[in-house]
Amino acid sequence: MYYDFKVKIPEVKGKIYERTIKGVVYINYEYDRIYKPDKKYNISKRTTIGKKCEDDPEMMYPNPNFLTYFPDVELPEDQGRDARSSCLRIGTWIVIEN
Repeated sequence: MYYDFKVKIPEVKGKIYERTIKGVVYINYEYDRIYKPDKKYNISKRTTIGKKCEDDPEMMYPNPNFLTYFPDVELPEDQGRDARSSCLRIGTWIVIEN
């Protein structure tokens, strides 16, 4: 699930990669490398942290992994919408009311 706001793509040298799948550009973050001494090469551990905006090449739509690896990034203000469904809100009210 991708969030509906845009953030700037982090500038971490050698850790941010773009990958295109079916015409959509995903932003991957390399969080670890494991060296295999028997094969003599590194294996990268990567995860997708967002989807690149089509209209602005320096911005992306983040996903929950982005918040895991970049918790100090300033997020835009809440736009007045709750993440919870109205059905969930009314359900809580009915339980408390009874």
